[in-house]
Amino acid sequence: MLAPPARGQTEPDQAPGGAVALPEVRIDAGLPRGWAPVRGFVAETAATGTKTDTPLIETPQSISVVTRDQIEAQAAQGLNAIMRYTPGVAVETRGVVGRLDQFTIRGFQAPQFLDGMRTFGGRDANPSVDPYRLERVDVVRGPASVMFGQAGPGGLVNLISKRPTDQPYRELMLQGGSWDSFRAGIDLSGALNENRTLLGRIVTSYSRSDTQIDHAKEERYFFAPSLTFRPTADTTITLLGLYQRDPWGGTYGAVPAYGSVLPNPYGRISTSFWDGDPNFDRLDRTQYQIGYLAEHRFNDSLAVRQNFRYARSEGYYRQANGTTPPAFLDYRTFARGVSASDVTFDTITLDNQIEGKLEMGPIHHTLLAGVDYYNVNSDTYANTFTTSGVPPIDLFAPVYGVRMPGTPYTSRTRQEQNGVGLYAQDQIRVGPLLITLGGRRDWYNSDTRNENLVTRSSTRAILDTDAFTGRAGIVYVTPWGVAPYYSYTESFEPQTGTLSPARGGAPFQPTTGQQHEIGIRYQPPGVNALFSAAVFDLRRQNITTQDPQDSRYSIQTGEVRTRGVELEARASLAAGFDVVASYTYLDNEVTSSNSTVTADRLLGTPTSTRPQRGTVPTGVPSHMASLWANYTFQEGSSLAGLGIGGGVRYVGKSWGDSANTFRVPDYTLVDLMARYDLGQLSRTLEGTSLQVNVSNLFDKDYVSSCLSYAWCWYGYRRTVLATLRHRF
Repeated sequence: MLAPPARGQTEPDQAPGGAVALPEVRIDAGLPRGWAPVRGFVAETAATGTKTDTPLIETPQSISVVTRDQIEAQAAQGLNAIMRYTPGVAVETRGVVGRLDQFTIRGFQAPQFLDGMRTFGGRDANPSVDPYRLERVDVVRGPASVMFGQAGPGGLVNLISKRPTDQPYRELMLQGGSWDSFRAGIDLSGALNENRTLLGRIVTSYSRSDTQIDHAKEERYFFAPSLTFRPTADTTITLLGLYQRDPWGGTYGAVPAYGSVLPNPYGRISTSFWDGDPNFDRLDRTQYQIGYLAEHRFNDSLAVRQNFRYARSEGYYRQANGTTPPAFLDYRTFARGVSASDVTFDTITLDNQIEGKLEMGPIHHTLLAGVDYYNVNSDTYANTFTTSGVPPIDLFAPVYGVRMPGTPYTSRTRQEQNGVGLYAQDQIRVGPLLITLGGRRDWYNSDTRNENLVTRSSTRAILDTDAFTGRAGIVYVTPWGVAPYYSYTESFEPQTGTLSPARGGAPFQPTTGQQHEIGIRYQPPGVNALFSAAVFDLRRQNITTQDPQDSRYSIQTGEVRTRGVELEARASLAAGFDVVASYTYLDNEVTSSNSTVTADRLLGTPTSTRPQRGTVPTGVPSHMASLWANYTFQEGSSLAGLGIGGGVRYVGKSWGDSANTFRVPDYTLVDLMARYDLGQLSRTLEGTSLQVNVSNLFDKDYVSSCLSYAWCWYGYRRTVLATLRHRF
């Protein structure tokens, strides 16, 4: 694809075909920084896996990097869209719900990090990150608690912000398309003084859409300034700020299985159906962030870093939606309930690191030690979910603007969470052999106060726990670019709740995860390409399951196991060809549980009761595959300046309820892209390009996932988006 004038940090070079190359700041024998901009689809380095600038081929864990060029080529409008072509990731687990980035990695929910620090928030005050702010997205698959603390076993996503550049970078962008969607964006960056010790960047955008769902609109505007101060060649301090407002956040609504996945005598429910009401539903969310990324290098062998962020997220939420069973009054009347909340999250995150390099004869060490800390204070007003006085809705002839009951708040929950982590890592190189060893001790505590606003009664729960996690990995890098590896990694997540009084009433222990992974990477010498393959066995323990002695309580005997295979190929060739391909096989199963699950079929009548053990969690497809390629005609061709591309995405069947009584069908989607450099027509248009993307070209009507018989989610229908971009 056509490259921007400059996105890196040093003087640009001319690339084949007249495109502008993007060299980056480099350290240690020409290695790019792990956060640096990337030209094309292939990142050489990532810091997310180790918190050091480590080549991907030397990292003993599966990591995918979605670059800015790929995001723009695919015109991705959200995090789910960014990761559509990434192995191991099941996206759109809540369909076209644009206000939440809900997805799974290797079958498990995964947390988000921004510039290496965890983002905290609840469903109604989730700190969603707009893709226009991002330089790249790093996806780590498998446990990563040694570097990042509490996180699920499936992996995590680290979002890398755009940072100031020392070369001028100026962009004006307009987008428009299906569902009356519109976006205007401005991205301005460059040096603010003559000796380039002060750099600045402003990224801002306004976007809106009526969405695929009737009456459910989305709107967002944000302003993200950043400033980099470089008083010396060895010291860098980057300040990052954000103000973001989402006055309208779409919907969290669903449709029942009968009429979407399963037959309904009245036909198929429309993909634009909304179970809410435009006169009642609302999500209004505001975010503030201020922080810095600081680094000082004493010499070539010793560096210290400190990263800090304060974030506040506010969310007002009110919604009517279909209920859990009995959700049907018949095959066309959907019973509903209402809920509301008013939430604030205040978060402080801090990460201190010291990195040293040591040589002992033929043995080279890269040592990292750090301590990180977070404090989260949340205040949540909510009402008890109620169906009383809520009118049902006709699935096939919905009527909106009806009278809804009031939603007075019935509870207030105030919670303070504190986490401290002390970690150490040694990356050992002996010739072509690289060994990574790491360990971490985490201390976590929470203080939760629940107040019943009706009875004026209150309760308090205090949790204090700690955990140790470790990792070990080995990579052998051959001279011809082949690198087999093995790794063992661990994870943990704190849990709330206690055992029954009869069992002592002790607090729950954290859930734990362990993974064994064997993989191989191939990076052909002299070719900008990377090929990866991995097989893994991943297990998560201490999951709460029903206490056989007292069904009112839980015990921690549950376990989920995931085994799988992942393949990925990425290449950006000098002739203007970019490609990314992936395949995923997941064998996900509940291997231990005392619970039973009742299928919630029509009218809520229990028709099937099975042990949960041996079932597969919902929304986890066994097979996924994707292929995207784009080609830009080079100078000398009669079609110079034209870029064309497209992709195919396949998502296999998944189970639609916990009892595994029905499946969500598989589906295949086709995407297309065409782009033209308008500067080929006239010098006055130099730097201007027009791009058109079509997602789901054949307008496939599909269900992306189901949680139960009452809750299923449609995927995106055909979407056309045109982008006019001017860089100068």
